Amino acid sequence: MIRHFLNPPNWFTSASIFCAVWAMTTLLGAGVDPEPGVLIKACVLVVFGGIFDLLDGRVARLTKRFTEFGVQLDSIADIISFGVVPALLVWSWKLHALGPFGNVLAFGWVLCAAFRLARFNADLEEGDESWPYNGYARGLTSTMAGGALVTFVWISNGYLVDRIEVPAIAVGGVVAAMAFLMISSLPLPDFRDLRRNRFARHITAGFLAICLTGLLFDPALFFGVGAAVYLTYGVAEGLFVVVKHKRGHVGDDEYVTED
Repeated sequence: MIRHFLNPPNWFTSASIFCAVWAMTTLLGAGVDPEPGVLIKACVLVVFGGIFDLLDGRVARLTKRFTEFGVQLDSIADIISFGVVPALLVWSWKLHALGPFGNVLAFGWVLCAAFRLARFNADLEEGDESWPYNGYARGLTSTMAGGALVTFVWISNGYLVDRIEVPAIAVGGVVAAMAFLMISSLPLPDFRDLRRNRFARHITAGFLAICLTGLLFDPALFFGVGAAVYLTYGVAEGLFVVVKHKRGHVGDDEYVTED
């Protein structure tokens, strides 16, 4: 077990778990309907956890210390950081006002995140060859879903706090929609292979430009605008790709990668 503690990628995964636990204790200490400052603090902690989660895989590849233990640890970290914490965050903010229905929505979010991660791990281990959409993720990743939901809470309690009062039922709709996207099979851009994918590079550059524009108004908008654009564009492109596939345009690799 000591060798796992000494493995550098696991340090970053552990840091992600640390941020998630800190966010949970912050929320639990504040009780139901906490002050906006408490919610923002928890959101920022989850965002930092997401950054650490992003770095652990990069560090594993750079150090060539990729292990199966690290893969399982990363999945556990993801279900805590992007499943449990966002559910607790959005419940303490708005969903508690919906009574038992709010509890069901919070549970549904965690369950969908768990199913999404379990499906990903099973496909990775079994080498799922049935997925026909090269260059696309199968459904919304738990990281993106959790990050988008947390950013929604951050913006609503920061930049928009004195401008718009978000109804609890609208928050419930957002939670249900993104939870469904996690367990769906809609192909969504993952932009993993930017070196070979010219189209993905152009889209990513556009996303960054839009995010930087949001940063001029509020730090949360850097993430919020990017998440909104990605979800809107990603769902639209995913539906387009599905229709294109059903019409028989299979294997159009030039749309995904460059030679």
